[in-house]
Amino acid sequence: MADNYVRLSDTISSKEASAFITIDGTNRELFEISSIKAQLDLNVQTRNMLGHRMAQHKVTGAEGTGSMTMYFMNSDMLKLAIKYIKEGSYGGLKLQVKNLDAQSTIGTQEVVLSNVLLKTIPVCTIDDQSEDPITIDTDFTFDDIDGLSFFDLPQNYR
Repeated sequence: MADNYVRLSDTISSKEASAFITIDGTNRELFEISSIKAQLDLNVQTRNMLGHRMAQHKVTGAEGTGSMTMYFMNSDMLKLAIKYIKEGSYGGLKLQVKNLDAQSTIGTQEVVLSNVLLKTIPVCTIDDQSEDPITIDTDFTFDDIDGLSFFDLPQNYR
């Protein structure tokens, strides 16, 4: 029992990750990503039922949402947006994100987010007062998720 505590070495560094993007069937590393967060928000119905004084809850669906910061150095998303404006079709994206920290004993978690729709598409940015790299923040939604691998318990809890 004395060995069962969270070890700092088993926590995951957010820098130890990789991401890939699929656009129109072409897969490449998402090299321009600075940060990404995605989550599932559960839709929960609340009802008071006869014979029970506490409100009861039931999951009735889910929504995938997230946010990301990208360095302004790629035009793929802009090309998709312009194609939508000109032709009316928008195919969406797939994002594959892998968290793996070699120092940790919990292993890898890798997910694929499907039909990712960015809410903000970078077009241009100029700022004569900044020496920082240009970044763009955007929220996004996704319609499906697949888990390719999942974290294990830390070695000292197995």
